[in-house]
Amino acid sequence: MTRRKLLALLAFLALISAVYAVADRRARRIHAEKAEVHIDWDAVVDDPAEKLEISLMSVPRYPTAQEGTWIENRLEAAFNVDFKPQFTSHFAYMRRRPLVFAGGNVPDLFYAGDPVVVQKDAHHGYALPIPYRIIIEHAPNYVRYLNQYAPHTWVYAYWKGDNYGIPTWGSSLGYPRPGIWRMDWLRKVGIDEVPDTLDEMYAALWKFRHEDPDGNGVQDTYGMCPNAQAWFNVFGAIFGAYGVVPHGWMLRDGAVVWGGAQPEAKEVLALLRMWYIDGLIDPDFAIGQIKSSPIPYQKFVSGKTGYFFGSGNYESFDTYNKASLVSVISELQPESEVVVASFPAGPKGIRGARVWSNAAHVFVFGKQVAQKPQKVLRMLKILEAQATDEQLFIETRMGKRGVHWDYDEARGLYYVPPYDDQNTALKHLVNLNVDGPGGFFSPCGIRPEISSKYMPLAKRRHLERYQRTEWAQAGLFGKPDVVPSSIKYLRDLRNLQMTVYAEIVRGDRSVDYFEAFVDEWMERGGAEMTREAQEMYEVQREIYQRVGVVGGQLLVQ
Repeated sequence: MTRRKLLALLAFLALISAVYAVADRRARRIHAEKAEVHIDWDAVVDDPAEKLEISLMSVPRYPTAQEGTWIENRLEAAFNVDFKPQFTSHFAYMRRRPLVFAGGNVPDLFYAGDPVVVQKDAHHGYALPIPYRIIIEHAPNYVRYLNQYAPHTWVYAYWKGDNYGIPTWGSSLGYPRPGIWRMDWLRKVGIDEVPDTLDEMYAALWKFRHEDPDGNGVQDTYGMCPNAQAWFNVFGAIFGAYGVVPHGWMLRDGAVVWGGAQPEAKEVLALLRMWYIDGLIDPDFAIGQIKSSPIPYQKFVSGKTGYFFGSGNYESFDTYNKASLVSVISELQPESEVVVASFPAGPKGIRGARVWSNAAHVFVFGKQVAQKPQKVLRMLKILEAQATDEQLFIETRMGKRGVHWDYDEARGLYYVPPYDDQNTALKHLVNLNVDGPGGFFSPCGIRPEISSKYMPLAKRRHLERYQRTEWAQAGLFGKPDVVPSSIKYLRDLRNLQMTVYAEIVRGDRSVDYFEAFVDEWMERGGAEMTREAQEMYEVQREIYQRVGVVGGQLLVQ
């Protein structure tokens, strides 16, 4: 980094620190003045004949979009709303957001991607508390589906006894991603079926290293090269075979614990250490220092490894997409045959892998909405309608059929020209991902029984066979950063964990160093996070009682 760039970076960091200092002073002033928001919700009436203007800073995926899209007009006409959307990229959103908010320009409704962000917004006085009963009364079916698909999302909107937003869900996030194998390599080394257990997986990977599956007469292939820096899927299926969520909270005998610090995690590391010694794991597995390091992908598509973690989803096999994994490897290696791996069964028969779960993000109302609380009721009405009215959801997510998109059973959803150009689609807010939470005006996914109707038939069969939800291991809260102190400690502890894990697998440290790692993890903030996670678990149980989460059913009518 040049001196000029370094000085610029330091100046930017100083600016951000100053902004947050101002925000802290503002928050202290608010509390000192006892400027608590009090709304007589029983007296609030939303007159549908009154047009409400709502400023909105939603999912930052549409930086080129403009106000007045077909999708926006459709929603505004249906609910007599005049939206004032603010479009931005993710990077710009995260950078501008504290500056904009500290300056007093808080939108009426805005996106918060992580629980700690909601907590900060509440702490700084930006967020309006919304009673649970108001959400239940005005969006009962929305609540029913939230409780069914992603009840732990309620915790993401919690701070110091109050609810600060409307949790959302994405119906697809609960599908775990299996790995993929080079089937032609398996046959080359004398294996006719995809490995089904860890022992069978070891045997196949050993042969990939030692029996020249590419036939070039050189020992230059490995079994696998996972991305050791990708904390969300590192050796995912192997940890899953031991029932461990390595980067998430788990419940053990009523106590909340960090999965990556449990004895089963040590067992996995011991196994991987043996696999590394035997040459099954490419030594480059720990090179990439970013979670999206391309090295593992490049190793697989270039024919240097025969197994690839976490890419056994249907989209990897989409031949209509020239950028899909199968399309790329077929072009680079026409003789290759790629197949989906089943999740390998561990010593106790456990299968699965870590997923994000169905929990998504939180929509937060600015505190100034207390002056016009009808806006809350109007948005709840919109969310309730999107959750129950299939056509409304589809048109406010994907646009109009035959104009923006279309469907056939073989291909599934596809963009209609000119929206088949990605930039054009983004400009007009057209998003064909009906499962996820990525719509600008439709924050949730649709119910799975509806979203399945818009999948290719082959994808439905793929999910039923290879990505069943019972194999999903989501962790206790869905996301790891649900506790307040995670903003102070989680990044550092994540790096510590990945570093030590890689060192143990490579042999730079002994397997028994795991206990020292756990001690260090606890000393560097893990103990505080664990204490808060236990408290959050008790809060979660209380919230479930208040919103009616029992077996996924809504109890409060």
